[in-house]
Amino acid sequence: MHPVRFKTTFYIAFSALTVPYLMMLIAAILAGLTILNGCSSDSDPNTPSAVNYTAQGWRFYESGDYPQALLSFERAINFDEALADAHNGVGWSHLSLSLNPPLAQEAFQNAVQLDASNADAWVGLANLLYLRNKDTTDFRSAIRAIDNALQGDAEYLFRHDYRSKADLYALKASCYYYLGEDQSTAVEINKALQIDTTHRTAIALQNLLNE
Repeated sequence: MHPVRFKTTFYIAFSALTVPYLMMLIAAILAGLTILNGCSSDSDPNTPSAVNYTAQGWRFYESGDYPQALLSFERAINFDEALADAHNGVGWSHLSLSLNPPLAQEAFQNAVQLDASNADAWVGLANLLYLRNKDTTDFRSAIRAIDNALQGDAEYLFRHDYRSKADLYALKASCYYYLGEDQSTAVEINKALQIDTTHRTAIALQNLLNE
């Protein structure tokens, strides 16, 4: 066979084998990329993983396992930093563990910045400020936080640690009491007792005012 013809014939034969092979290789690569994308979808904020970890966190929290709750909430944030209730859960976990008040405050503030309607996060922030009570500004800020909670989404209220608006009014009354504002204290006490006539904190504050 003529050398040129041989080379041409070989090239055509090689091409006939190579094209299907290349198509198969490309298909295999695309399939691999699809699998990899499926594996990496856990980091997509739109996946339910963050929501699932948050729900798991609240279950741990309700059972009193605050370290595990904190871990679950932090995992949720790793999946979706914009999930307000996960930050809220971090705040409540730190608050219950008394580990790091500044981190708890940061978490609550992150939560309300992401979702101002998260009433539970406002309540958490109010509790933190009340317990910290560095100065009168903490009590003022706690009162504002409670007001924001009462105006927020009721769906987020009364999930843990406090059970009714009576608790929130009693907390406001306590803030006003330490601010020395007796009239405002009495108003909030009456609001609490109208809801729950046996509310211990409200009754104790009322007795203090009557002394």
